Amino acid sequence: MARISFSVGSLTWLFFNTAGVLSYLASLDGATTDIEIQQKAPQLTIFLLTSVSCFIFALLLTFLNSSRSPLCRRSKIVLPSITLLTIFILMAMFDGNTIENHGSYNRAVFVIVFFPLLFTCGAIYLSMQLASLSTILLTVISVLGTTLLLRFGSIQSGWPLGLHELSLSNLEDISCRIHTPLLNWHDLIPYRGQTFWTGSTECPKQKRFARLVHPTSKTQPNHLVVDWCDQPNIKITVPPNVKDFDFEKPSKDEFQGIVLDNSVEYNVPTEEAKKGVEISAEAQSIVVDCGVHRNVLVQVVRDDKIVKRVQQYFEKTPAHATKPIKPPFSPVFPASLNKEDRLNVELIYIDALSRAHFSRRFPKTVELLNTASTPRANRKIPKNTQYNKLDNTTLYQFFRYHAHEVTTGGNTLAMYTGYKVTTRRPTIWDKYQEHGYVTSWATNLCENWDWAYQPAKATRESRFDHHLVAPFCLPEAHPMPEPYGIWNGPYSIRRRCLAGRETGEYVFEYTNEFKKAYSDLPQFSISSFIDAHEGTGDVVKLLDDDLHSYLLNHPNLNNTIIFLVSDHGLHMGLWWLLQWRSVVLEHRLPLWMMLIPNWFTEKYPNIKESLVHNEQALVTSADMHHTLENLVEWPRKPPPVYESSFSVLSQKVPYERTCEDAEIYEYMCICK
Repeated sequence: MARISFSVGSLTWLFFNTAGVLSYLASLDGATTDIEIQQKAPQLTIFLLTSVSCFIFALLLTFLNSSRSPLCRRSKIVLPSITLLTIFILMAMFDGNTIENHGSYNRAVFVIVFFPLLFTCGAIYLSMQLASLSTILLTVISVLGTTLLLRFGSIQSGWPLGLHELSLSNLEDISCRIHTPLLNWHDLIPYRGQTFWTGSTECPKQKRFARLVHPTSKTQPNHLVVDWCDQPNIKITVPPNVKDFDFEKPSKDEFQGIVLDNSVEYNVPTEEAKKGVEISAEAQSIVVDCGVHRNVLVQVVRDDKIVKRVQQYFEKTPAHATKPIKPPFSPVFPASLNKEDRLNVELIYIDALSRAHFSRRFPKTVELLNTASTPRANRKIPKNTQYNKLDNTTLYQFFRYHAHEVTTGGNTLAMYTGYKVTTRRPTIWDKYQEHGYVTSWATNLCENWDWAYQPAKATRESRFDHHLVAPFCLPEAHPMPEPYGIWNGPYSIRRRCLAGRETGEYVFEYTNEFKKAYSDLPQFSISSFIDAHEGTGDVVKLLDDDLHSYLLNHPNLNNTIIFLVSDHGLHMGLWWLLQWRSVVLEHRLPLWMMLIPNWFTEKYPNIKESLVHNEQALVTSADMHHTLENLVEWPRKPPPVYESSFSVLSQKVPYERTCEDAEIYEYMCICK
């Protein structure tokens, strides 16, 4: 085995150690805009990988010294220790979570790459005691190359596939042609390949000792009942109903403090709590503490004011629609123009999730959705007969749903208002409220995103009727003072827990409570999740069981249209930094699927024809907004906010449509 002298080795070690530091510092260069950081990503990745390589060389070189002097023997301890201490200092000094200061993300990528590579190089070094370096390298390259070829060969064919064995297709007359990437990098590393070292995916279990007892009347307050507590008193914390806040939108850094400052805490004797404690109907969530044990409960209590508003809307229906009409589903709504076609509308919104990654990380939900009807292909029905629940719905999937911008803001602005400009406009939930709907928003992120879209002169009445966000501002879910780290909080590469449960569970539970409270009225709801917003792409899989259970046990699929949507694909982590073709494609092609009751498309066959056509058409979040507008006044089609937007229900989007036609920025366009 080749050896080097102590002096040469020490100087070489110093060179690589210094180069590692300088490269890491260069990889910390920030940006002020999303576009700028995207353009810098490949360069920053090169600096970061160079830093990893230099530090590994520095560690290995200290073991190649030929001198047997005491000084040399000590150097094999001192020099690696200095290198490891240098790495630790760099990791500790820079821990920002923004595009201007992104040290915590650099640290995560460094660790994910550094340790596997170090162990591999260490194994090669030890193997050199038994065989020549050339033999070892040839063996490693052969094994690694064969493994990669087999892995890529097994995953390549799956990238364009959707559900029901349909796939992204480049039909002859489609202008926006999207080809399967040569190498599918997101599928290369299997699930937990990047997060195997982060511990269990299960939330630490908490004893369930508190529950809400519902009165016979939906409008009466619930009662909190404690079934067990070994303390003389329990502490009840009631986070505020954020709907009642002043409208001026606080920054996301201020919002948590406002929520916590406005939370009400009080103690109740345990014996009294066992009999029941009345909870205000205004409370959307309740935190109950018994010593070290904590339960978080959510509720939706029917509001007479909201019910009256909806009833007043139906009292203004045209004269020819005064006679109640029984729709082909239950419940029976009040009479109105085409009231029999009034559907509940649900958006299940998962931030930063591509269509392809949904198929990877939601196997149980995908299996369930494959049992829904499809307008073109033969269904693939699992043997489990419980899945017949979706028999009366049809699934539509939009393979060319294209993001407008890199991050959430511009995409959801178009989704919720129809506009891409930052001027606040009337929102889609405003329109649903105006047309006799009850509205709800639940999100497991402690930010007031919905307020960003409200009109400049919005009032409390223009917000959602029911709104769940406050419990996710608790420090357990949103740690202070740095909530956006990679180890804890909403962007964590680990599980997101609150009182022993995944935060997403509360969102689905709240939406279910909303449906129960207003089961006889039209409903518009958004259930929003931040689980995919992290760099590994693994954490979102923890949402699969909850989404599967929610759809499987949905009480009103026969009178509900469900949108499964996202704003863009993954824009964090190692693959995103490399900016390879498959990574860019997945970022630009987020999730958009729809579950629609069969009776609706049978009554309006043109809908089915348009939807089938539009599954391969180039569509955007502005088209989604136009579709939502179309539903609120069905079957009348409102004019588009953009002249270039379409309703996928009632219009066939031209296959000749280009990115320019759809007002997609040139730097974002992936059409060939």
